[in-house]
Amino acid sequence: MLSTQRIDNSMDATKTLRIQGYSISFGEGERALKVLDDINLDIGRGEVVGLVGESGSGKSTLALAIMRALQGRTSGEAGDMLLGSDSLCDLDEQGLNEIRGKRIAMVFQDPGGSLNPTLTLGEHFRQTLNRHSDLAPGDIIKETHRLLSMVGLPDASTMALKFPYEVSGGEKQRAVIALAFACNPELILFDEPTSALDATTAVNILDLFRELQKQTGVSALFISHDLGVVREIAHRVAVIYAGRILEIGSVEKLYAEPRHPYTRSLLASLPTPSLGEENQPLVSIAGSLPDRTVPIIGCNFAERCQFATKKCWKEPIDLVPDNEHAVACPYWESALSIKIHSNDETPTIKGAATERVRRLSMENLSVEIGRPDLFARLMGRESKIIHAVNNVDLVLHGGETLGLVGESGCGKSSLAKALVGLREFKGRVLLGDTPVHSLGHMGKSYRKRVQIIFQNPDLSLNPRQSIATILSRPLKLYQSDTSGNLSDRIEKLLQTVNLPANFASRYPHELSGGEKQRIAIARALAAEPEVIICDEITSGLDASIQASIVNLLRNIQAKTGISYLFITHDLNLLRHIADRVAVMYLGEVVEIRPANKIGIPPYHPYTEALLSSAPVLDSNLEFRRIRLEGSLPSRIGRVLGCPFASRCPHRIGTICETEKPYRRDIGPDHWIQCHLDAGSLMAVPPIWSTPNSSPPI
Repeated sequence: MLSTQRIDNSMDATKTLRIQGYSISFGEGERALKVLDDINLDIGRGEVVGLVGESGSGKSTLALAIMRALQGRTSGEAGDMLLGSDSLCDLDEQGLNEIRGKRIAMVFQDPGGSLNPTLTLGEHFRQTLNRHSDLAPGDIIKETHRLLSMVGLPDASTMALKFPYEVSGGEKQRAVIALAFACNPELILFDEPTSALDATTAVNILDLFRELQKQTGVSALFISHDLGVVREIAHRVAVIYAGRILEIGSVEKLYAEPRHPYTRSLLASLPTPSLGEENQPLVSIAGSLPDRTVPIIGCNFAERCQFATKKCWKEPIDLVPDNEHAVACPYWESALSIKIHSNDETPTIKGAATERVRRLSMENLSVEIGRPDLFARLMGRESKIIHAVNNVDLVLHGGETLGLVGESGCGKSSLAKALVGLREFKGRVLLGDTPVHSLGHMGKSYRKRVQIIFQNPDLSLNPRQSIATILSRPLKLYQSDTSGNLSDRIEKLLQTVNLPANFASRYPHELSGGEKQRIAIARALAAEPEVIICDEITSGLDASIQASIVNLLRNIQAKTGISYLFITHDLNLLRHIADRVAVMYLGEVVEIRPANKIGIPPYHPYTEALLSSAPVLDSNLEFRRIRLEGSLPSRIGRVLGCPFASRCPHRIGTICETEKPYRRDIGPDHWIQCHLDAGSLMAVPPIWSTPNSSPPI
């Protein structure tokens, strides 16, 4: 039973969901963690409400609470949640099972985790429709094919026979969305549905949902830490922090005129094409979420807010509505005239790299995955060898950051793994003037000088080792100078990545995602390398944490002259850290350009599509959208012509499919590999522009 009296639960026909004063804690007693605190939120018929905030703010917990699927011991549940006129909090397990999937559906972040790997896609639909509909077996098959076709999956009858591991991440997410719509639910909960996808795939998924939502009129709660994604999909946005909603407003109002300091800080931390200033530091929010095992009387953001006063700690601060825009801050009006600043150490402003010494070079670098299939060769069939990287030539200079961008599966990580000895390669790598022809040539000296930081620190940090042990290993392995106390050197490493010395005794599970990534950076720095390869190290982080990591890397580079190969799919982010950008598609580099001119044409058609996929927060900008049809083609066998020909909106005939494109030098550090002539490339308008003005930004 809930601990407080119910609020009026009379039916409101205009609302699909009403959350009224809802609170809940994990655990019991003095150390109970209050994860949701007095949540009041409604979703109208046919409305999409976005829910944004940092990891740990309670976004996913709220979605699971609506589904009545919270795991672990909970306590202190109060308030109510109404689906139409039915109280979800009062339903028993049988009643919930009748509602889940039929009236409420949920789409999770990882589609692979939502699908049973032992069942075909079609079997997932059969079980869902068999449970929640009266369709005959033959009609269920037809409906399955209709639903798969509805979400843009080709050859629905064949797709229904495939297992989840046989389709791409984007195709799995489309199938999960089709499952969510299968029983015509009243409400769908989306929990970070695009965060695991690259930019072009994410845009296609958003377009798909937008179209289906218009067709069906379904209501939705769309959860994300990416404010750019929410801006494109939601009607209203709620900002949650440490279990409390701090601001609610329409998309237009909240993005154009954010009021709460937390909302303003989140928006300021995002990379955006409209700044007009390249290589500027991003805004980050110092500190972390408050301890919610103790009661918070005042504003829970006070410890991290630059405008906080004594009142903010001592008096309850409610969410106050004002003309359909509510905010929980008594000082928001006076604070609007003051610019939000970063609490990080101010990074040195980076310019273009001036040290043009070749530090790491790749010549005709190729990576093949798989082994020749002897049986296939005897039968006269082609062996299934994936050509992950094809004849790449790249140079990373001293003190430079070279960005490497492209969709998932284009070969970025395969290239990175080859450079650190985790994959066999053909061609050669040069570290300075020393050539490396194979993995066998990568001795201890090479591995000391070239380090890598992986995307997921949970997989790269040993959970059974303390931070001190993790950092001591590279110190012992690579540092010849053994003078000085080891604990002092560990403390210095922690200080370099802005972490306190007492973190040395902690274990990875005791740290946040951003803190774990800082430990991974410290471990790479322990070898005192000349090059660090950063493989999607910010893709799973909140915007503010991402900003702090980027600023940290800039500071380290300014002090040490280290070089970075920075792999990402976020072109906007590279404007704040990179000197040059290499664009990769299907294992080939199709363009290299200066990062500070990333918004200025000409572009390779693929670069143009990537730029257009990035969410734009600035309402003063006009931007073009380019929809890429299909997905990356098979990499089994070599591509004869341009690797992008099958999806290029500007292709000019069979020449694109049969002949390798020309390399066209556009300017200093800028070339494009394309069959289009220079005049045609220059005629392409900019992706982003200001209204009533022709010059690109």
